[in-house]
Parts: sequence; structure tokens; C-alpha cells
Amino acid sequence: MNNRDETIREKLLDRLTTLGVDARNLAVEVEHGMVIARGSVPNEEQRQRAIDALIGAHELQITIRPVAPSDTEDGRGRSPTTGTSAESAHQSRRQTDPS
Repeated sequence: MNNRDETIREKLLDRLTTLGVDARNLAVEVEHGMVIARGSVPNEEQRQRAIDALIGAHELQITIRPVAPSDTEDGRGRSPTTGTSAESAHQSRRQTDPS
């Protein structure tokens, strides 16, 4: 990522925060001015806010889905990479840890 791409990414992340989007499960990447946003947010309202924050980028690819309420008890959703919640991943590691 070049300096221009990094600047674009930082500004977009600031906009997400300003609009109150829980972006913990979002991956925002910028390559040669193309913005790619993937992941999940807690609900449809935040999904729309995320899209509003990202609109205006020259080229944009958005794959953001709201997490169903039954998908998480703590409202934090699941990792877009592993599909598991932080607690679930922690429990899985404990089960496979030989110590």
C-alpha cells in the first residue's frame, strides 16, 4: 500500500468511527485507489452507515453484511476471516491446548 492508499484508508476508518460504525469486524483495504470493504456489522442500520461512510471513494467494492441477532450473544459478531466469535475461538484453543 502506498502513502496515498494509506491516507485514503485512514480517512475512511475515521469516517466510520465518526458515523458510529462498529468496525471491529470490517476489513478496509485500499490498493491503487480502489477501496475494498469486507466483513460484518452488528445490524442493518450500521451496515447503511458504513456504506454512507465509504461512498465517495473513486472505486469501491463493498461486501458488508449485518450479523443476525442470534449470531452473537455479546453483539460483537463474528470474525470475517474465521467465522467465529472471539469467545468461541478462545474456547476452541483451550480444548486443543495440551497443557
